[in-house]
Amino acid sequence: MENNKMVIQAKVELRKVQLSAARNLNPKDREIQSRRIVEQIKSHPMWPQSDTVFGFMPMKDEPDLLPLLKDVLDLGKKLCLPRFHPEENTYKPAIIADMDRDLAPGKFGILEPTPKCSTLNSSHMDLTLVPGLAFDSKGWRLGRGKGFYDRVLGVLDGVRFGIALNHQWVKAVPHETLDQKMDWIITPSLVAKASD
Repeated sequence: MENNKMVIQAKVELRKVQLSAARNLNPKDREIQSRRIVEQIKSHPMWPQSDTVFGFMPMKDEPDLLPLLKDVLDLGKKLCLPRFHPEENTYKPAIIADMDRDLAPGKFGILEPTPKCSTLNSSHMDLTLVPGLAFDSKGWRLGRGKGFYDRVLGVLDGVRFGIALNHQWVKAVPHETLDQKMDWIITPSLVAKASD
């Protein structure tokens, strides 16, 4: 129990550091890094093999993958985005066909699929793109503390890419038993397969 408290406290401290770094990131730098991340994803061997992609709508301190999400649709792939389900207090992948018509502000003000978009009736996702505040070389991810992504990832299979700006690549991320690991970490500067 004491060890668990230490992990939780370490997460709180790392969140503070990462949120501070995010606030200090120049918007132009975020834009440049985001473009490079999109290039890295498109160059990965998994990209052409992925017919179903679970993406995310970026918050202002996260990598902007909107050009990549548009490419998913342009290439005829199936694009899913998280939609909040208040009755279960969790997010589920919903399928969108049009970036302009199928999105509306959700629970936290982030764009998400409208109610008319179908929920994905499968636990398989070829590729899941996951945001986070920090990632490490073992594939551990630090989220914002609500556990939403860990719950979604706990019921989905397929390859997971942790998507990180340069300051979000850290030496070690404290983790607990319910935390979900990434298979790859993609930053503007590297493409790293998670080690054991």
